Amino acid sequence: MNIRRARYTDIALLSAIEDLQPYSAKWGPRGWPAELVEGISYVWCAVKEEQVIGFVAYRQVAGFCEILNVAVHPAHCRQGVGSALLAHALQEIKKEGGQTVTLEVNEYNLPAQALYRQAGFQEAGRRKNFYHGKEDALIFNRTV
Repeated sequence: MNIRRARYTDIALLSAIEDLQPYSAKWGPRGWPAELVEGISYVWCAVKEEQVIGFVAYRQVAGFCEILNVAVHPAHCRQGVGSALLAHALQEIKKEGGQTVTLEVNEYNLPAQALYRQAGFQEAGRRKNFYHGKEDALIFNRTV
């Protein structure tokens, strides 16, 4: 597996992976192009045998970073893909001068919460009824 910047030709695969993961942001084919051209956005893909198997997307401004969307194809879950993507993103964030990283995760997305905690994130708050008006978002932070 290797990790590289996302390309326009990856949009269909990024969208397909989102569709397979119930807690992903669901940007879809219309949302991804904007992320790929936004000057403060970064999208990294995990690629295995020329196939995108996961991604992490974040925005970074003035030392502050927000991870916005992370997903791994279900056939590749629990194989270290999410951990590798997150570690790569944190390394790049630091390289670009990032100091603080934040993210939101659905209160029921226990695998993601475990991934973030393993990467040194700590729960810093909660947004009540954030997802679909009924599920809380947990806010996680860490310094780089």
